[in-house]
Amino acid sequence: MSYGTPTFFVHKKLKLDKRRGSDSWYVRLTLENGKRVVKSTKTEDLELATERAWELYHDTKARVRNNLPAQTRKFKHVAVHAIRRMQAELDEGVGKQAYKDYNSALRRWLIPYFADTDVAKIDLAALKAFDTWRTKRNKKPFSQSGINNHNAALNRVLDEAELNGWIVKAMRPTLLNKGTKSESRGSFTDAEYKQIYTALRTWHKKTHNPKAAATREVLRNYVLFLANTGVRHGTEALGLRWRDITWHENKGERYLVVNVDGKTRKRAAVARDTVEGYLHRQSGLNPTIRAASFDVLLSQRSAEYVFVTRLGDVANIFNLNRAFNALLDALDFKTGADGKTRTLYSLRHYYATRDLKRGVTTHVLSKQMGNSTAMVDRFYSKVSPILNADIHSGRDMLKKAKPKPKVVQPSVADFAFDMLTSGKLDDAELLAALGVHRDGYVVTEDIAIKALAAKQSELINGDTLMRILNG
Repeated sequence: MSYGTPTFFVHKKLKLDKRRGSDSWYVRLTLENGKRVVKSTKTEDLELATERAWELYHDTKARVRNNLPAQTRKFKHVAVHAIRRMQAELDEGVGKQAYKDYNSALRRWLIPYFADTDVAKIDLAALKAFDTWRTKRNKKPFSQSGINNHNAALNRVLDEAELNGWIVKAMRPTLLNKGTKSESRGSFTDAEYKQIYTALRTWHKKTHNPKAAATREVLRNYVLFLANTGVRHGTEALGLRWRDITWHENKGERYLVVNVDGKTRKRAAVARDTVEGYLHRQSGLNPTIRAASFDVLLSQRSAEYVFVTRLGDVANIFNLNRAFNALLDALDFKTGADGKTRTLYSLRHYYATRDLKRGVTTHVLSKQMGNSTAMVDRFYSKVSPILNADIHSGRDMLKKAKPKPKVVQPSVADFAFDMLTSGKLDDAELLAALGVHRDGYVVTEDIAIKALAAKQSELINGDTLMRILNG
């Protein structure tokens, strides 16, 4: 579109005009599919601009003949489109939580490096150079999971480029991952966990900073929540609102269910019964919440975030990490006996190992924690032989073995009536054996039934029966 300048048609599908605020000529080429290629000639000279317009025309036709995209874009331009698309899906509630990680990877790593690179020129050599730069900047090799996250983010950009015709499928590079294998994070022993939650009861009193104290109050409930739900520290837990917590009833029992927006999908996790008390205490910190009881609070379906300090601020991941790390340092728990560093995320591992110790299968555990069974097997089940030593040693079978049936000794009355039946006892001997003549004799229902049966079989006479029945 020209602003006070005539449009010059170089060819029926090729023209030159100017943009507002620029003295340079812009060439506009209309493609066979109706799309346009617009590019600055970077000159005010019409003759030179015309030459550059023809160069663009012939270059574009050659690219199309060789099955290459007619035009391309700088990486940053395409990445911005990809970020906007992912954010729109998140805003609509249909995007994956992983999109937040992809967006972060793009802004922090991929855009700074590839910003002015044509997206069509990102090939294997470019990716190797990026990996070298990334490792140097990170000051250590990236983990495989971290590189997978970068690769997934890059794929979103390449998808966007292919969708808009800025690259063709054949141009997409194969993304490599030679990062270090991820290892499971450190966990806590039962004794260490007890020391942690005991220390948290007064941890908020050991600082004079009001904001730090408020964060530590929340940290107490937060730690107990993570350790008893298996929910991920960070996005899953801190994104939780009161409306996401419900009661589920089944066969007359009710269970507390936490509906979290997981790493890859939404899921419902059943909390241990003790969590009700932790959450109820947490609700008391939020100055905006007014509810007569925990049940009333859940029925209100409040959009308030769960982990809010008494100052009215939503607890953030940085402050919680700092407060928890300070506590671990104070308890000398930062590093476990296995040499692994412990963090708030270690509480998720503690939850998993406790369930495995109880004999919960990795399949059931994966549904609760939002991981694949393979992931649970990889990071948790390798320790289950030790956790389930009672099972593998066979001691559990001894404990669960059915007790041997007790040998019931026959009573004197049973023995006497058996002898009567076999003809080895007469009426007088039967009466003596039963103790009818003794003081304190009481006829039991069992003796009465046996006596009646004996009379019916004509083993005793009527007089003997009456003496047994009346004493």
